Amino acid sequence: MNFNLFSFILSFGIYIFVAVYEEILLRGYVLNNLMCSFNKYIALLISSVIFSLLHAGNPHVNLFTLFELFIAGILLGLPYILTKKLWFSIALHFSWNFFQGTIFGFNVSGQENYSIIETKFSVATIWNGGDFGFEGSIISFFLQIFGILVIYYTFRTEKSM
Repeated sequence: MNFNLFSFILSFGIYIFVAVYEEILLRGYVLNNLMCSFNKYIALLISSVIFSLLHAGNPHVNLFTLFELFIAGILLGLPYILTKKLWFSIALHFSWNFFQGTIFGFNVSGQENYSIIETKFSVATIWNGGDFGFEGSIISFFLQIFGILVIYYTFRTEKSM
């Protein structure tokens, strides 16, 4: 265990900023504008490609991690296209990064960060995400697909559909 109050608060603030900034930019602006010109699901796919490519310069990125980020873009954008509200996407984005990095000790999108629990792997594999972090793993892929299905079936009855 490695608890440092200052680092914890700083990490919390950074992940809040990243979630708010990226969601306002990518879902609130890009996805919202794309939905004016395209079917909302086509717009979601395009914005997810953009989300993935914005992370292309991150450390330890590869084709699989870019694909994973594309799936994450769908996971984060789906609540917005179904509800027209950003709060769920912001909360999900923050939670994903904060728990993955600060709590469980994985790199977040290839970035090393402060963590309460120090997670070390003897071998970096596609199962643990290696140096990119948990979001670059096959397990993450299945969790994200599950999340997409849960969000879709939960929010599909909203009046905004």
